Amino acid sequence: MLRKFLTGLVLWLAAGAAFADMTSASAEKFFSFPKISQVKISPDGKYLALVIADPKTGDYNKAIAILTAEGNHKLTASFKMMGYQIVNEIWWTLDDRILIGTATTDTGVIDPPVWDGYLFAINADGTKQRPLMPPSLDMDNGHLMGGVAHDQNRIYFDGPIYMQSDDPKHVTVYGATFGNDHGYHWQAQAFDLDVYSGTLRPVLQSPLQDGGLFTDSEGVIRFVTGENQKTGDPTLLYRDGADSHDWQDLSALLTGDDPAAPEIGPVALTPDGKGLYWYGRTPTSTIGLYTMDLKTRKLTELYSDPGVDLENYVMQNLIWSFDWIKPRKVVAVETMPGFPQVHIIDSDDPKAQDLASLYQAFDGQHVSITSNTRDGDLMVVRVSSDRNPGQFYLYDAKTGQASFLFASKPEIDPGQMGSMQPVSFPARDGVTLHGYLTLPAGSSGKNLPLILVVHGGPHGIRDIWGWDSEAQYFASHGYAVLQVNYRGSGGYGMKFQDLGYGNWSTTMQDDLADGVEWAEKQGTADPKRVCIYGASYGGYAAMESGERYPALYKCIAGYVGLYDLKTMSDSDFSHYASGKHYTGTVVGKQDAILTAESPVSGAEKINAPVFIAYGGMDQRVVPANAEEMMAALDKAGKKYQKLYEPLEVHGFYKPEHRFELYSRMLALFDANIGPNAPKH
Repeated sequence: MLRKFLTGLVLWLAAGAAFADMTSASAEKFFSFPKISQVKISPDGKYLALVIADPKTGDYNKAIAILTAEGNHKLTASFKMMGYQIVNEIWWTLDDRILIGTATTDTGVIDPPVWDGYLFAINADGTKQRPLMPPSLDMDNGHLMGGVAHDQNRIYFDGPIYMQSDDPKHVTVYGATFGNDHGYHWQAQAFDLDVYSGTLRPVLQSPLQDGGLFTDSEGVIRFVTGENQKTGDPTLLYRDGADSHDWQDLSALLTGDDPAAPEIGPVALTPDGKGLYWYGRTPTSTIGLYTMDLKTRKLTELYSDPGVDLENYVMQNLIWSFDWIKPRKVVAVETMPGFPQVHIIDSDDPKAQDLASLYQAFDGQHVSITSNTRDGDLMVVRVSSDRNPGQFYLYDAKTGQASFLFASKPEIDPGQMGSMQPVSFPARDGVTLHGYLTLPAGSSGKNLPLILVVHGGPHGIRDIWGWDSEAQYFASHGYAVLQVNYRGSGGYGMKFQDLGYGNWSTTMQDDLADGVEWAEKQGTADPKRVCIYGASYGGYAAMESGERYPALYKCIAGYVGLYDLKTMSDSDFSHYASGKHYTGTVVGKQDAILTAESPVSGAEKINAPVFIAYGGMDQRVVPANAEEMMAALDKAGKKYQKLYEPLEVHGFYKPEHRFELYSRMLALFDANIGPNAPKH
């Protein structure tokens, strides 16, 4: 079985650079998993490690393949996951040995996949395969045997802490143990791990719950984060060195942050160990990068922008110096006011210089360095854009040449994709709003049917420029796609985000309608052909907007949407003090308010056809939301279609379910605002 897999893998990788059928705009083309999601070069530059989909089934991240870096990229080893387990992340150690952290797609909680606590290792030549964490796993012929157990007595892998050791046999890792509460709370621990024998030596147990551990440049854990179990407030403790047991409480440094979505705080220790890299608020309330002197607590600015945050979970925002080269430091930062921008902090650093050259060479695209050799001469570079879902190159810093390696989704031809452009416009009350408009390739951009796609969250999250399979899928069928970063979205400072608190059903919906009006005034959108779609909070917004503006939208699609605000008390995040604090702050706690602002309370106002998609195991937005919404629509005599997947959670994972979801949604748009739709 393994031999057949290896043979198929070689043939599949060899064909991976060629484009597939370019004429098809099927859901399968856009929503299949990427064939290659990660590529990293070994410290000695001899090997490339790839995280790949199953060549036969297309299942996501089912294996790693190790190839020679030069020549024809000969396959030297592979490691395949079985069942619900996938490869989540890989790391080269100082030797030519790969650590493989896995995740499970059978979560039953939120959008899969999530870390499952397992760690494996394999040499570049395929030898010395073994499980490392948790102990007592069995391996057979490169396959994981058994399932995912939730045993509180086991120590589960939760990521590496320190990989810069000069000792090739050892790394420092998180080891988490869980209580008897279904894994909602954990205790973080640090262990020294022998990557060959699997021996774990305890280093430190965090005095806090539900947090992380951070080291200095020599691997000594100097501060820990956690959560106040009563208030949900973030907690920060610091110690002077490895021998100190005197934890200083620095939590007061976190006060004054956003009450619902805290963002300020430590990133890492500075190379000299005397300060912290620190996310801090600017005078305009955006997030900037600072250094904090640990003795004086004085902040020194490294970079800030008065209009946009530095910290954004969808970007790599901080760019560090080369792996394996000490001291490790921040050399550049990224922001996204519209298009992504890189700002060099240390212009003398070799990686910063290489990155500047790469951005010039790949003008108009986003560039990231995924890995480098021990000397920094060779590196793997990932390039992507609004039209390009991702391509990997091998860059030689000595020659300045980049050679193509692999395409993440070779079936996508960037030349046939639509253009995503940043837009901005004033809301009716004068607040400046930003967003993105994607137009069909080759279109005039005028008088088009418009799909308003609303992002979820809603707070702390924003739409960004880059490859967006939904926008490109709809644009490929002739639709303009508008994405609005309405008030309350993340990325534009605390003041802008706070404007959304308590306004889920009012001004946040008005911002969306103002975006449609803007697109109409630009001549882009046909006023008689507009539909709205969103997932999670976006599903809430789609339904609530359909009630608040019944004449504006000709159809409504809600995907895993929140339609009864009172059900948030049943959500998985209600198990955390911070989750309860969040919902109480951004929406409120009074039943009367929650009822009044829930779409289930206004179904009779909807005039457009509705499509509702949801999963039966969703614990983030429980299935009762969809069921109550459909019951309300039935009572009001309104038309709707549904798509129910009993084993899916908060976002459909199985490809066939995603293919049906988007095919059904496209049919809804075609029937109501497409070329052959009835005239309104």
